[in-house]
Amino acid sequence: MATRVIPPRILRNLRYNTATKPLNSTHPSSLTPTLSPPTCLDPKPPSSTVLRPAIDPSALNFHDVEKLFSYVPTYKLLRSTAVLHATGVEPMVDLGMWIMKSKFMEIEGVKDIILAAIRGTFYNHFCAGEDAITAGKSIGSLNDGGLRGMLVYGVEDAHDNDGCDRNLKGFMHTVNVSRSLPTSSVSIVSIFT
Repeated sequence: MATRVIPPRILRNLRYNTATKPLNSTHPSSLTPTLSPPTCLDPKPPSSTVLRPAIDPSALNFHDVEKLFSYVPTYKLLRSTAVLHATGVEPMVDLGMWIMKSKFMEIEGVKDIILAAIRGTFYNHFCAGEDAITAGKSIGSLNDGGLRGMLVYGVEDAHDNDGCDRNLKGFMHTVNVSRSLPTSSVSIVSIFT
């Protein structure tokens, strides 16, 4: 199973490194403590008193898997697992890049089928939407599930005034969508030139 995910050359190096390195076999009883416990600390509470930390009900509990994934349908979890596995397999990524750069993308019917497949799998998994409205809906559904998302607006390089105006309009629309998010959300603006 591990060889399907981890390349064999890495496993060989791992076996080599762990098999040839000498172990530090110092016995714990041979170590002598150099520090004594501080005497200024309060004594332990009586054993009948049980102190329990306050549990925040909104915090995620990763040990309760059933509750953690209760709001996500099973088919979405399976699709997410398949997409993440496909993006982790280098030949699959290379095939996808080859298809996107191939002559198939110039044939109208084939291009539509390829883009529909990409939109239904990889794009929907990694992107919240094509515009600020659909991204806002995606972020709202994350918030309803108790999760938080990161809203990033990406623009293409513009060489003319119309392109710059289009980018500014899209950016301002994204800012307006971020205003509709809960007050606990954090907004960060990064502009790269």
